[in-house]
Amino acid sequence: MNEQHQNTVSSQFQQVMTTLLHNIGLTSTSSKLTDIISVQLNALRKLPPLLPQLAVLQLPDDQYYVFNTITNNLGPMNKKKYPFFFITGSAGTGKSYMVNMIIDWLNKSKKRNYLLMAPTGIASENIGGQTIHSTLRLAHSASGFQSLAFYDKDFQKFLSKIETLIIDEVSMVSGPLLTYISNLFAQIHGNSIAFGGINVILVGDLAQLPPVRGLSVFYSSVWHLFYPLFLRKSKRQQEDNDFYDMLEQIRFGNITDEIWDKLTKKAAEYSSSQSLDNLLTTTHIVAHRESANQINRTICNALPVDNEKFLISEAIDLIQDTQVSPNQTQSEFKSKTNLPESGRLQPGARVMFLNNTLIKEGICNGTIGVATDLNNDDSTVEVAFSVRGAIIHKQIMQTTAYFYASGQRASRTQFPLLNSFGLTIHKTQSVTLPNVSAELAQLFAPGQAYVALSRPKTWADVQIVNLHRNSFITDPEVIQEYLRLEEIAKQPLPII
Repeated sequence: MNEQHQNTVSSQFQQVMTTLLHNIGLTSTSSKLTDIISVQLNALRKLPPLLPQLAVLQLPDDQYYVFNTITNNLGPMNKKKYPFFFITGSAGTGKSYMVNMIIDWLNKSKKRNYLLMAPTGIASENIGGQTIHSTLRLAHSASGFQSLAFYDKDFQKFLSKIETLIIDEVSMVSGPLLTYISNLFAQIHGNSIAFGGINVILVGDLAQLPPVRGLSVFYSSVWHLFYPLFLRKSKRQQEDNDFYDMLEQIRFGNITDEIWDKLTKKAAEYSSSQSLDNLLTTTHIVAHRESANQINRTICNALPVDNEKFLISEAIDLIQDTQVSPNQTQSEFKSKTNLPESGRLQPGARVMFLNNTLIKEGICNGTIGVATDLNNDDSTVEVAFSVRGAIIHKQIMQTTAYFYASGQRASRTQFPLLNSFGLTIHKTQSVTLPNVSAELAQLFAPGQAYVALSRPKTWADVQIVNLHRNSFITDPEVIQEYLRLEEIAKQPLPII
C-alpha cells in the first residue's frame, strides 16, 4: 500500500513537471535545457511524508517508545504530565519523521494551537514549519533579541493561545535564544514559569552544527528541564549499516585507522572529470561561501545558453543615496543582508530563494529551485521551486533591503536568489541528499565533517574532493552533555 501510494505521488509529480516544461516552451526531446531542468527537479523533488493509518504500529521500537512517551505524558505538571522533552539521535534516525507523527497526533487530538519551527529556512521547510525568527517575529541587535509581539496586540494574543512549541535542529539554536523564547512566553502569560507553562518539544542532534553565534543550546538556563528521548536506529542509512556504524564513530571523533583508510581511499577515487548529469544531480558541500561560488561558476559555465537568456546580476548598492561598487561594500553589507553581491541567472541554473515573502506558498528562505526562463526586458526570472509534493513556478523580481552601514543609510537591490549547485554545510543540515560531493580539507567548526558525510543514504553516494584529518572536529562539551543525558534517560519522568 505504501509503495503504491509513493508510485502514485511520483507519477503525479512527473505529470506536473511535464506540464511545466510544456508551458514554458521546452518540449523538444532534443532540448538540452529540457533535460537539464527535468533532471534537477527530479533530484530535488520532495514527496510529502507518508503516514499510514496504522503508522504507530509499524514504528520500530525506539520510535514507538518516543511517540508513546510524548502522547501519553505531554502536558502541564499540575495535571500529572510533563511539558518539556528533547528528542535526539544521530543523523538519519527519523527525528523529522517523529515530528511529522507528533504533528499528526496533535491535529487528530484537536490540539492544533502549536508552532513548528527551526533555526534555518531549509530545516523549517523540511518539516513543513517556519523559521524561529519569522514565526516569533524576532529581531537581533547588540542588546539581544526583541519580538514584535509587544508592539502588536493581535500577534501577542495569537501567541498567548499557543499550547505547544516544537523546535527542530536545536543544535543550531543558541542558548541565549532558547532562554529568550522561554522568557517571551512567560511574559506573554504573565508568570515566571519556563515558557509560560506551555509544552515544548526540542528535536535535534547536539553533535551536528552549533549555532553561528552564541553559546550552544545546552548552556541555556532552561535546558536542564528537558527530558531526553533517544532514537538509536538508522532510517536514512538502513540499507548500508557499515556506513551508519562509521558515521556513529565520526560523530564523536572516534576516527580509527580503519575509518581513516576508508576516507582516504574514497578521496583518492575522486575524479574532477565528470559528466554534466553527475554535476547537476550532485550537491557539492563546502565549508566556505567562496568555494561554493567557485563551484557555481564552474557548473553554470557548462550550461547551454538559449537565445541570449543569460544575466550576470550585479547588486545595486547605495550609501546615503550614492551608488557604490559591491566590491567596496561587501565586507560590511554581508552582515546586513543575505542578498548576494552578484548572481548568474539563466535557464537551468539551480538557485536558492532568500526571503520569506512567498511563505504561504511553501517557498521560504532556503527553498531550492531551477531557473526556467529569463526576461531581460523587465528584469524577471522564472523559477520552478520544488516544495512538498509539488512544483511551484514563480516569477521573481529584484528586491531592495534597507539598513544602516557605519551609521549611514544604505541599501542593496538584487534578485533574492543565490546560485546553489554548491552549498555551505550550514545550509544542508536536516536534509537527505541523493548524491554528495564533500570538501573535507578546510573545515573549522565541530560537526561539519559529520553533517556533510551523513546527508546521503549510502557510502556509494559520497564523493570526497579533499581530505584533512584536522577537519574532523568534535566538541568535548557535547560529548559530556550526551553522557549526562544518557544518565537522565535511565531515570523515570520527573512527574510529581
